[in-house]
Amino acid sequence: MTVLAMLLAGLGLGGRSGFALASGAARGTPSDGAPVVRPELGQGAAAAMVLERWPQARFQPDLAGRIQALSVAHGPERPGVFLDMAELFLAQMLLPEARSILDGVTPEVARDRRRWRAMSDAVRLLAGDVAPDLSGSPLSEPGRQDRSLWLVLQAIAAGDAQMLRDNLDGVPGAMARQPRALRRGVLASVTEAAIEAGANDVVAELLEMVEALPDLSSAPVGYFLRGRSAEVTDQASTALEAFFEASRGWDRYAARGRLALADMALENGGRGALLAARDVLEHGADAWRGDVYELQLLKALAEVYSQSGSNIEALGVLGQLMSRFPGTPEATWAAARASEDMGQVYRRGAEGQLPLAQWLTVHLQLVPLYRYFPDFAKYTEVLADRALEIGGTDLAALEYRRALALLEELDGFAGQPVPVVRMVRLRLKLAQALARGGLMDEALAELDHIEAFEDPALRQQVNRLKSQVLADMGKSDEVLRTHVAAPDAQNLRDVALALWKSGDWIEAMLFYRRLWSGFPDQFAARDASYLLLAARKAGNEAVAAEVVAAFPDLTSSEGWIEIAQSLVEAPAPILPLSEGSASNRLESLDRALGRLRDSGL
Repeated sequence: MTVLAMLLAGLGLGGRSGFALASGAARGTPSDGAPVVRPELGQGAAAAMVLERWPQARFQPDLAGRIQALSVAHGPERPGVFLDMAELFLAQMLLPEARSILDGVTPEVARDRRRWRAMSDAVRLLAGDVAPDLSGSPLSEPGRQDRSLWLVLQAIAAGDAQMLRDNLDGVPGAMARQPRALRRGVLASVTEAAIEAGANDVVAELLEMVEALPDLSSAPVGYFLRGRSAEVTDQASTALEAFFEASRGWDRYAARGRLALADMALENGGRGALLAARDVLEHGADAWRGDVYELQLLKALAEVYSQSGSNIEALGVLGQLMSRFPGTPEATWAAARASEDMGQVYRRGAEGQLPLAQWLTVHLQLVPLYRYFPDFAKYTEVLADRALEIGGTDLAALEYRRALALLEELDGFAGQPVPVVRMVRLRLKLAQALARGGLMDEALAELDHIEAFEDPALRQQVNRLKSQVLADMGKSDEVLRTHVAAPDAQNLRDVALALWKSGDWIEAMLFYRRLWSGFPDQFAARDASYLLLAARKAGNEAVAAEVVAAFPDLTSSEGWIEIAQSLVEAPAPILPLSEGSASNRLESLDRALGRLRDSGL
């Protein structure tokens, strides 16, 4: 599609083209203060609609006169009076009022039918719509002096570039014949169409008409049109100044001025130009909403942020674009860019290159924008992993819960099924964070909430953690009922201790020996002490002697060695019963108990 066709189809800015201002007065420009001759109907092709006979200054008396005429009109005269009122409203660009009257009129005579058809087509064209079968309308009759204006408006509405070019030359003269309100209403769109068509002479005259209307000339629309016309002749500095002035406003043309500045900055690529465009776009970020220009502004701001190295800021804008304009090609583009930028930001955070406080601030800003973004739950989990790694158990638990909620929303509301195993892994991480934070009851509740799934290895991880949590809660019986097919050192320790506390000395001794043989590097002095006590209680002197023999290699603490030795040393003989032997046994027991008490067991 050509730039011109894009403009005519109403798809946006099109290519950047324009024309420098020409000097001299535009031909046929009327003086609004001069008396206006009001020709009567019935004078050739123009008789179907004569808008210039209704000057703006006489609107109230003319309307009062038509109302008075309506009160005395009878029969077939009444449609003609109603059509006069519609023509009066049309001349002042009061399109809804004119349309309302036309919809209620049924003309009976040929002259009124011609007037009704001409005005009905004019209302459509002035509203930006296509007039059906304009070739059969009085507006397109060869003898009509403003014919070219209506054909150009039809070309703009229909996106017909050839029709536009064929009729632009007559537009300045046709425009000069129109009432001020109508000229003001269509001058901007017709001028821009002429700029895009490259009709330089016509552009010069139309821009002079813009200058003659201060409310257009000093408004963003006037600056924007001058900027566009300067840009086509490579007058970059002139265009830049005009676009900057346009960008100071708050209407659609101000938004387009900001967009034009962003396009120039992105094409330039220099840091200074990008920073200037960034300031302009940020200043007007909330000034214009709801159409293609907001969409293009968001995309331009995201590109400016990305090119200037501000990936974090770009993420916010990309999320806003996807939220505001879902299902558009730009939203698809934004999703791809956001995935890339988000990966970079969260990777920096995971590697410690981004302070956690700053990372968390950015993350919380992204939550409302990306909650339905497929990858956001994954990146939320990355943040939680980092928080848990550095000891932030509360923050980790909060973000793991958020990740779970995001996945549930994707499954329940966005129609994106989430594998059960992924939910289990997240809930397991949440339970780990809670357990490390000392919230054992909550950790156990999360583990119990895990649904059935088919993954033996993951099931073992769940059971290991559950066994550890139960052990820390002192629930020895439940520890023994929690099956772990391939226990790690902590699981063996938890089960052994649970058995020890339940008085099952033989089983406790067996599990401590499994811990010792399977994980010798993790077999601590405390484990050795429990094993020694279990062996003594079970009457297994061989195991007790083995622990005592190996004890110096497990710890450098002399206190532990003395405890172990005191536990296995032969007691003083009880017979023959004497005060000395009894005292020796009591002293030996006191020493052992004292050392155990001092050890913290």
